[in-house]
Amino acid sequence: MNLLKKVAILFVSFSFVAVSTTSAKEFAPKKPIELIIMAGQGGGADEIARLVQGVAEKNDFTSKPLIPINKPGGSGGEALQYVKAKSGDQHTILITLNSFFTTPQNQKELDINILEDYTPLARLLTDTFMVWIKKDGAKTSGINTLDEFLARAKQGDLVMGGTGKMSEDELLLGMMRSMFGFDAKYVPYSGGGAVAKGLIGDESDFTLNNPSEQMGFYQSGDSKALVMMTPKRNPAFPEVPSSHELGYPDLEYYMMRAFVAPADIGAEATKYYTGVLHDVYMNAEFQKFNIDDGKLLSWIEGYGLSDFFAVEYDKHTEIVAAFN
Repeated sequence: MNLLKKVAILFVSFSFVAVSTTSAKEFAPKKPIELIIMAGQGGGADEIARLVQGVAEKNDFTSKPLIPINKPGGSGGEALQYVKAKSGDQHTILITLNSFFTTPQNQKELDINILEDYTPLARLLTDTFMVWIKKDGAKTSGINTLDEFLARAKQGDLVMGGTGKMSEDELLLGMMRSMFGFDAKYVPYSGGGAVAKGLIGDESDFTLNNPSEQMGFYQSGDSKALVMMTPKRNPAFPEVPSSHELGYPDLEYYMMRAFVAPADIGAEATKYYTGVLHDVYMNAEFQKFNIDDGKLLSWIEGYGLSDFFAVEYDKHTEIVAAFN
């Protein structure tokens, strides 16, 4: 089975494990809580982190403020090291994305073990990927379908912008290269927001942005989505075909939006932060925003999240190995 497909199936299979959780009262933070973001400003992880912050504070879900701090260096390696070093610190949480699996493998010198160095809290969302082009791009003007794009890509001179080096964006490009037989230069940016702006500024010819990262340019008519890498069309983008309906069922991939804390924070602090995140997850504003944004609500906590991390780490090990 195609590696991309295997990962997609695993993401979907874990998407319906829902466990009701309420905030524990035995622990309460004594100072502001650092909310570390392992990506740059304007990207999907940054957007979700700041949405969680806003919803939590507006509704008094936490007794101390959440302070978002971006640490995108080294494709998230900076953030991973920072949080690992805070073992036992009950006032730090980290939002993760798929580089949580790939960066430790691509940067062995970080000495990161995702199953031992962090406390799993909860996964709130699963994000999708789309192939984006600029509406009147220098090399893509007039392209309206994925097949037209693939024919153009096979000419071999396109540039793709993505988040970080050897991140999920670059790995996904590698899989598409292999699947469709085209080549493209990869240019890394610090975050999804910068990637989106680079496309509109003609610095790149296409991206594999998450929906939210291109939403502003999509709504203004500056960018165009050719496919969503999912089995079915998403109600937020009814005119964009799914990869399955176009005859490419192996072109399916997802991005997790999950939270962890440092290791050894204790059971009560773990319950507290999991409860806060569950309160946010169940909030109507949070759910509407993300559904309208094309994301999939997919709560997992505790042992379910630990198991999910272990399976996904193994599958991304295969992807990294195949890419190299």
